[in-house]
Amino acid sequence: METAGPARRPTSHGPARPAADRGPAPRWPALAAAAWVGVFCAVAGTMLVRDLLLGGPGDDRGVVALAIGLRLVTVAAALASVQAWGRRVPGWVLLGGLWGIAAVQLAYPLAETVVKGAILAGVMDPVPKGISDMSATGWFNFGMTWLIWGVPGVLFGLAARSYGRRTPVPRRWVVIGALGGLVFLAALGLLIG
Repeated sequence: METAGPARRPTSHGPARPAADRGPAPRWPALAAAAWVGVFCAVAGTMLVRDLLLGGPGDDRGVVALAIGLRLVTVAAALASVQAWGRRVPGWVLLGGLWGIAAVQLAYPLAETVVKGAILAGVMDPVPKGISDMSATGWFNFGMTWLIWGVPGVLFGLAARSYGRRTPVPRRWVVIGALGGLVFLAALGLLIG
């Protein structure tokens, strides 16, 4: 004879609950983004110092130093979204900044994913280098692009969404931040390239 188990709650999904009833927005995405990018900064910084000490070719030192500096700013933004000292930063600046950071970091991995998908689907032919490179090196670079830019981009997107749930900021800053990030990326590409 079977015995009845504990009573189950109904599984119907009613209307969406107000934000205050959903519980606290998670803070882990911001901490994970800061840690992920912090590791990148530590590795790149160590390689830069090693290159300086060993007198290696310094063609890209300025670009690497700029990348580390910009990524440290993103770490600060992520931490500001979950630390008490971050309340000194206006909410619209932080929300827009987090969405901009997410957009900047996701732009290239998403573009490369679309291009590689189009090549695999036969919609376009690859060119020998760049985001359409289908060689083993191209696929390795694709994986590294997602590891270095895509994963933190997703984490920053989650952090921005979480911060937006906790902070009463007009949602127009989501769009302004994301578009501003893409404009910044284009300007940086023109400056460096």
